[in-house]
Amino acid sequence: MEIQKEAAWYQYLDECQRSLVDVSLALINKQEQLRDLPDFSFIVFSMAKTYEGFLKKVFFDLELINKQTYEGRRFRIGRALNPDIRNHQRDEDWLYDDVAMRFGEPLARQLWDTWLICRNHVFHYFGDCKQSLSFEQAVDRVQMMVDSMQAVAETIEIKN
Repeated sequence: MEIQKEAAWYQYLDECQRSLVDVSLALINKQEQLRDLPDFSFIVFSMAKTYEGFLKKVFFDLELINKQTYEGRRFRIGRALNPDIRNHQRDEDWLYDDVAMRFGEPLARQLWDTWLICRNHVFHYFGDCKQSLSFEQAVDRVQMMVDSMQAVAETIEIKN
């Protein structure tokens, strides 16, 4: 898998986030040596951290969260983007409506779906043990995060 390092979403990342992308890409490019493994979820982990950092940075730059929230350890993207949070559970950290107003409902939903599929379903263990990823599924999830970051970059016109 190749990515365009000139792409706006990639240029928007800080050095730490770029190195996480590079880890996922390096693992993808080692497919032949890793082909007999039963689960390739580990390929997704570094990119998922990048995706989280990217979204937090976007939310901070768009003033949807403040510096204390951005730098703190309490804010959770999964809670902030979850469109299914009940009205009585919504607080200042719930951003789905703000994101939908800023980016449009389809992109807000894409960001949530990407989080759910590429982060929650990959990182958490469920008793049925069906969350193992084939190599192709792991690559697809990395690509899904790239596509979502690119869509945000195009929407807010991030410049290289």
